[in-house]
Amino acid sequence: MRASFRATLLAPLAACCLLALGAGSASAATTTINFDSLSGPSLFCSAATPPLTIGHATFSGGVIMKAVTGLPADQTTVYGTSTCPGYSNTITIAFDVPVTDFSVEVLNGDVTTISYTVADDLGGTVTKSLTSNATSGHDTFALPDAGITSVTIARTTPAAFWDFFIDNVSFTPFPTTFGECKKGGWMSFGVFKNQGDCVSYVATHGKNPPAGG
Repeated sequence: MRASFRATLLAPLAACCLLALGAGSASAATTTINFDSLSGPSLFCSAATPPLTIGHATFSGGVIMKAVTGLPADQTTVYGTSTCPGYSNTITIAFDVPVTDFSVEVLNGDVTTISYTVADDLGGTVTKSLTSNATSGHDTFALPDAGITSVTIARTTPAAFWDFFIDNVSFTPFPTTFGECKKGGWMSFGVFKNQGDCVSYVATHGKNPPAGG
């Protein structure tokens, strides 16, 4: 995992989103991004790439990789970073609309147990220790805050070396259409006082913030 191998991305970066819709129009739509339509090298360190936008989310700090050598916990496509030129010690996810119900699977690529922290721009944090890559160290980190616009994933204690990945990024975007507010749909977001509050949010493109659920 620590060797500086050069590889070229095998395919252009393309969007891959799995939408899990709630029952009827009265439920918010949850988006899960698993990167599986993308392809990349199995070893670090390919050239750093620009931020990757998939739907409402933009990922930066790492690169797309597939069937990563020494990562038995996940042999699909993942987004990861390590101590390579142009890579960051922090993966950042920025959203173009506020989101709620955020979660992400974090996978440890290091040979020892490492503590990772996932934090949002509203002050929410989750910290967990993940066992080594050889023992498939990974876990899902969930943030309950509503109105998140960015999330960071990094080692809890900064170090000169880092090696980790993310997959299965899940979140519920705030409404962008009036229909998402109707038939009780406003309640599924957990931040609106009533249907009118939700409609006002959509009509003003978020300038009138939710009054609270």
